[in-house]
Amino acid sequence: MAVTYDINEVTLTRQPTAVMRGEMPASEVGPWLADCYRTVHTYLSAVGVDPVGPPFARLTFLAGAVAVEAGFPCEREIDGNGRVEPSALPEGHAAVTTHMGRYEDLDIAYKALRSWLEAHGYSGAGPHWELYFTDPQADPDPNHWRTDVVMPYLAA
Repeated sequence: MAVTYDINEVTLTRQPTAVMRGEMPASEVGPWLADCYRTVHTYLSAVGVDPVGPPFARLTFLAGAVAVEAGFPCEREIDGNGRVEPSALPEGHAAVTTHMGRYEDLDIAYKALRSWLEAHGYSGAGPHWELYFTDPQADPDPNHWRTDVVMPYLAA
């Protein structure tokens, strides 16, 4: 059975974030993200800033590696502490879809988004990101895992 994805057009506003950055082989991203989210959440708690959304990871695929910026959207800008840094998710147009299931199958959602962009005459605009609504440690059934994929674009 083929999986179909609903693609939604959204207009994003700039969103302050608290993040960690790293570059690593794709196989190391999962464990790195778990540590990242704990570290960023601990920092935010210490400085009295609440996350205003689910954890995210902005990904740039490089030759043999992935550059990752990951953390939480925040209610306001942060100062950072050297390890946790201030950043922001950009404003502009984006295509968004929801993937239910294993992270290893997210490439299907990406293909659907790229096809949608091409069909509408749009081109990607910078790194995409994933929003993670389910904690796999709290719910180990991948059928329940919800990940939204956000792909910014420019009109051609």
